[in-house]
Amino acid sequence: MIEIGRDYRLVTLKLCDEGYDTESITVTVTGREGNLLQVNGCEVINLASPLVHALIDEQERAAFYKRKHDEFLSTLSADDRNL
Repeated sequence: MIEIGRDYRLVTLKLCDEGYDTESITVTVTGREGNLLQVNGCEVINLASPLVHALIDEQERAAFYKRKHDEFLSTLSADDRNL
């Protein structure tokens, strides 16, 4: 779910000499109406555009991987954790 006021990493596709590549910027969501996302108070991004590759919530992503890491550590014995 996209939350207004939250920061996200917007990944878009761009055409380069070798084909398509990705580039990303950090944006703050300031509004939303359907597929249109207002970011940084003045830009509108169409989420249905084929050039929009991803909108990543970095805080949630970091929390997800921390949970996975903690779950993995809990499966190890004390000897394995000290390696």
